[in-house]
Amino acid sequence: MKRYRIGLIHLFDESNACRIDGLRAAFGGFGVGRIPPHITLVPPANLHPKDVDAEIYRLRKIASETSSYFCEVGPAGTFDPISPVLYLRVGGVGVDPMAVLQDKLLSSQHYKSSSRPFVPHVTLMDPASSAEIKDALGIIKSRLSIQEFRSFEMMISAVQPYWEFSSDFRFEPSRKMYRGGMSLEVFAHTSGDLSIYRMVSDEGISPSLFCPQADLRFRCDGQENLVVSIYSQGQLVACGSANYHSTIGLVRAVVVKSGLYRLGLGSLVAGELLYQLEIKGVETVFAAVPTALEGFIQKCGSRPATAGRWLICYPSGMTLNSWSFSRR
Repeated sequence: MKRYRIGLIHLFDESNACRIDGLRAAFGGFGVGRIPPHITLVPPANLHPKDVDAEIYRLRKIASETSSYFCEVGPAGTFDPISPVLYLRVGGVGVDPMAVLQDKLLSSQHYKSSSRPFVPHVTLMDPASSAEIKDALGIIKSRLSIQEFRSFEMMISAVQPYWEFSSDFRFEPSRKMYRGGMSLEVFAHTSGDLSIYRMVSDEGISPSLFCPQADLRFRCDGQENLVVSIYSQGQLVACGSANYHSTIGLVRAVVVKSGLYRLGLGSLVAGELLYQLEIKGVETVFAAVPTALEGFIQKCGSRPATAGRWLICYPSGMTLNSWSFSRR
């Protein structure tokens, strides 16, 4: 069975990524269009499909126990003469917690630990000539930017040498709760993951509902994505996805694993999506698949609305029902 080629990295926010990509283009275009600017935490490794679920859960647990940190990017540095690589140095108070995170990530048997010390960096050229390295070291002499890291990301390479974003692992504590006699952990992120894609496919649901993408119903740019995954004893049991822009949200999907119906898991997912949307400042929510979501939303802890309501809209022209969010 084909294995997944994965890597664990830190991605940069849009402004810093554009600045770094500009430098990469100026120095020959290394990686531009092939992989976004990043700091490698775990070098590329092969992950067997049978290990996906356990590894995704392990990564979510590590992320939930990690706090965000700040790092400085720049000046330029090099591994020459050991390796003809030109890079941007990564320093500041965040280097130590980043090294601790890397140690935790590498504790799995799926990854090979390195005998060399961890040197966080952003590659600009590989390989680079001695003259190019000398010129860059003379030009990029100071800090370029500061970046706060609030997550790490998994990248997947389906076709070498290109890499695509797969999922994010936020530095946020998981929420603990009980439902149907099960002890549950709830994680929030912006995209689905390999475990979610497999589970929803088994349930006959398109994985595209959990991919970070714009929804045409909003008819605007700048949409954000939200995914909730719920685990019991390390196993994914339910998940849901939503989009939002400004004060408007759209619940796209709620999926419960076969054999675990009628335990209130679907309502719990819907409630968690509404909870996360409320944190983001969303005031009005629309349901993309009303016949499947109505029951979940009615049971998730909402009550008939008065002011400040949650509006569940039925695109088919059915009567509008309103619900207000009730925090647990």
